[in-house]
Amino acid sequence: MKFVVITPTYNENENIKKTVEALQKVFKTMPSHEFHILVTDGNSPDGTANSVRELIKQDSNLHLLVEKEKRGLGAAYKDAMNFAFETMKADVVITFDADLSHDPKVIPSFVKYFEEGENYVCGTRYKKGGGIPKEWGIHRKLLSSLGNLYVRTIYFGSGLTDFTSGYKAFNKKVYDVIKDKIGSHGGYTFAISSNLECIRNGFKAVEVPYHFTEREFGKSKMGTEYFFKAFAFVTKARIADFINSRFGKVFIGGGAGALSQLIFYGLIFYPLIEVSNIFSLPTNIEVYGFILHPQFLLSQLLGIEVGVAVSFLINNHWAFGDKKLEGLMFFRRYIKNNFVVSGAILIQLFIGQVLILSFGFGLFRNYLYQIVGILFGLIWNFYFYKKIIWKVK
Repeated sequence: MKFVVITPTYNENENIKKTVEALQKVFKTMPSHEFHILVTDGNSPDGTANSVRELIKQDSNLHLLVEKEKRGLGAAYKDAMNFAFETMKADVVITFDADLSHDPKVIPSFVKYFEEGENYVCGTRYKKGGGIPKEWGIHRKLLSSLGNLYVRTIYFGSGLTDFTSGYKAFNKKVYDVIKDKIGSHGGYTFAISSNLECIRNGFKAVEVPYHFTEREFGKSKMGTEYFFKAFAFVTKARIADFINSRFGKVFIGGGAGALSQLIFYGLIFYPLIEVSNIFSLPTNIEVYGFILHPQFLLSQLLGIEVGVAVSFLINNHWAFGDKKLEGLMFFRRYIKNNFVVSGAILIQLFIGQVLILSFGFGLFRNYLYQIVGILFGLIWNFYFYKKIIWKVK
């Protein structure tokens, strides 16, 4: 296989020779594969590109791209990856920091996984065998660990332990899917976005532990502002993922139905049935020793039916738009839907009666009782919507 190690540089003249030598040394341990180094320089004023040109004279597998101006880490990586896959015909690219903060000795572990057929391998500092520099200040340790913990928490179940890792490798299959979504980011945001897009698009992450090393020369270009940009990016991404997920859409549809239920209850059914008592219903009745409140029961039930209708319409057109029901099937499934959600309806009615018995009547309290019931009923509805109404596996 052909592997291209991409290392972006900006004012890395003091580090680049040592980095190239360290990589070449590791490459020699894997003669069955073809390895190249692609340096993409952001027009460094310290002469980094010239140093690379001198090294190219003795290393035929070393290549250089120079940007006309520094455009950010994401743009640099995207241009380099395009060049690696399209021009150099790479099978796999490996992203690597020019200051040797990434340990080149773990590259053979990356290669091994691709030999076994993996598409995406990510270095991790937060598994056994990995680590961060002891000499880091407390603020940088907190930024790294808390930032990573935040992403892992809101993307639990992803399989990644180090979302902010910039040390990773993937093949062209992965790159073709994520390339249009990662080029505009820099710093922590680029590291997170490239990992996140792999996960979002269904690629399984295989992790390799490594010790992150503090650079020997120069200064880190990763300021605190990158952390806050990354925080905003991840938060927006998670909200977008939720809204675009089927559960998120059902949740919103259920919310619209719940709001409709509460509005109709407060403006129509409560005044007519519980205040004016147009049906002359008793306030309380006893059934097998259990006290029921018919006025609230009826007004709540009618409000629920309004909510069910609104939710069904929204789910049919949006959450399950790919399985949209029309014509006679729409009406048949609507009737079926009422039977399916009867469990959630009974949950709401039961909770409402229990809470009234415990805490008494009142418009505000009645609203709260219904909201509690709605939340419990949502889980029931989502499961049976998928399995019975729109039949999604």
